[in-house]
Amino acid sequence: MPVQPYELDREVFNLLNPGVEQLKDWQGAASGIADYVASWGVERFWAMSRSQRLLGGQLPNAAVGSEQERRYFAWSVARVALCKIAGTELAINPEMNTDQFQTRFRQLNFNQQVLLTDLLMEISETIQFWTMRLKDAKESNTVP
Repeated sequence: MPVQPYELDREVFNLLNPGVEQLKDWQGAASGIADYVASWGVERFWAMSRSQRLLGGQLPNAAVGSEQERRYFAWSVARVALCKIAGTELAINPEMNTDQFQTRFRQLNFNQQVLLTDLLMEISETIQFWTMRLKDAKESNTVP
């Protein structure tokens, strides 16, 4: 399944953009996505990326909710981007609850599971890149 880098960049950038004004709330948690996936796996990432208030799995509004909910904005971006890129082929969607995702993930063959994990790691690196660019742009527009 080929993934064009510019498509990944464009998807992640477009999904992160609505949260740019609340960047300070979610930037720190965004940096932990790849480490979390590497340590705990895709299934646990899926559970962490879903907030209790996000029934239906849609992206949260980065400006609303508790501090904990706002922290995981970028994690939701990663989940949604993953589904936009590989969802059709692997039959996953961001609305799946954790149990549904775990069932589907276990039905995938080993190569598909590795592909999903690698893609999620690449998405997390892309989130890191765009988070830093958004931060730089936001700071450069601020007058001290």
